[in-house]
Amino acid sequence: MPKKEHVPYISLEKLPHNDDAEKAVLGAMLRSNTILNDALARLDVVDFFEGNANHRAIYKAMLDLFKEGKPVDPQTVINQLINNKELEVAGGANYLLELSDSIITFANISTYIQDVRDQAILRRFLLTLNEIQNDYLDNEVDKDFLNIAETKINKVTELRNIGDFRSAASIAEVVQKDLDQLKVSTTDDQVTGVPTGYPRLNQLTHGWQKGNYIVLAARTGVGKTAFSLNLALNAAVRGVPVAYFSLEMSAEDLFKRLVSGDSNVKYNTLLTGYELNRDARLRLQQSCQRLGSLKFYVEDTSGINLIELVSKIRKLKAQEADLSLVFVDYIGLVTTSGKRKSDSRQLEIQEISTTLKKIALELKISIVAVAQLNRKVEERGGEPMLSDLRESGSLEQDADIVILMAEAKADERKAFGKKDAPDNGAAQINSMVDTVAKQEGGANAKFINIIIAKNRAGQQGRVPLLFRRDYVKFDTPSTEGEEKLAQIENARVEYLKGE
Repeated sequence: MPKKEHVPYISLEKLPHNDDAEKAVLGAMLRSNTILNDALARLDVVDFFEGNANHRAIYKAMLDLFKEGKPVDPQTVINQLINNKELEVAGGANYLLELSDSIITFANISTYIQDVRDQAILRRFLLTLNEIQNDYLDNEVDKDFLNIAETKINKVTELRNIGDFRSAASIAEVVQKDLDQLKVSTTDDQVTGVPTGYPRLNQLTHGWQKGNYIVLAARTGVGKTAFSLNLALNAAVRGVPVAYFSLEMSAEDLFKRLVSGDSNVKYNTLLTGYELNRDARLRLQQSCQRLGSLKFYVEDTSGINLIELVSKIRKLKAQEADLSLVFVDYIGLVTTSGKRKSDSRQLEIQEISTTLKKIALELKISIVAVAQLNRKVEERGGEPMLSDLRESGSLEQDADIVILMAEAKADERKAFGKKDAPDNGAAQINSMVDTVAKQEGGANAKFINIIIAKNRAGQQGRVPLLFRRDYVKFDTPSTEGEEKLAQIENARVEYLKGE
């Protein structure tokens, strides 16, 4: 096999640059504090052409002065260049004076600043492509090659997304258009985002909002995967394209859970054939056809790395412009590339969480990350808290909404520090909750509290939902069931007061 030859790097002089624009920007910075501030906010030293070492030295000297709070003018820059031992590199004092004197008008300087930045980004883009080519020639191409290459390119193109201050008038105009489209409502449960499928949860969240990063956490066995699947399906049946990263089970197993809940055929029947009859077969067939028509996309790669996950979200968003909701089940199984031995899992989770938040904002989608709660919940008793999020506080910090799940029949004595209290009252209350659950959803049903522990743009609160385990399905309790639960909750409070 012939030896692979390197693609030669583009020679320095052939890289795109605009000397006149750089001169105009530097000259204007020496003459105007307004332009100085504008340029320093939009440019960096490396944005000036590598071949113009004099321009880089001058800009760096101005930046040094600015950081020290000193005035910037031809003389102070000359002095700073002397301190930096770069006056000769900069072309001497005469070149500084030449730059300053060459400015006749400031009319087009903003355009020149943008051109300097665009030329710098284009140079980086070309060099990145060159680097990718040589990576291909130097190394074996594996499944991560395209994802890594895409990430490198995205890092360059993202440099163009430099925001600027927006005036109150421009912001008010956009807000006014939103308000004009706002429908009159007599309740506070108006859904402005993607509906959750549960009225009381909608009331607290107003639906999943664009750019939101949601963390859904529970201990093992509470039903977090089942609940996240229900949330995904509730959005998909309303015509919303949904992506689901299933890192613990295959797409087929996941789909069987959806079919069970949709068809009201027990999940165990789908696995074993027990109690399978003609009517059940028909409902299963109809459910498969119904669910098969949804824009519901599943990725079941085990141990997916962060680069690949982000790449696949971007790709699907390009194919499905209306993609609005992405689930990652669960975040603890996502890996990061290039992990060093010194890196802790907490740092990895922090990187994953921060990246997911960034992608949600960039693509204007909602991302729901399923997470584990640590064992302290069981040791302490009672309902989980934000501090119980496993492995990283960054999950709490990055999330717009944190949803915690817990079985409604918690140990009240531990939750309220009543370790020595008799459990007769607690057992009686839990028995009452079980009775209502069975009446509402059958023998294997139980109530799960959906706890909104953090909500940047809305209310916190608790929503009891009925988990029909036989059908892997979460339902809203009936009005009568909710009233009974409220009465039991009052009894629980009174019981605790009396201890």
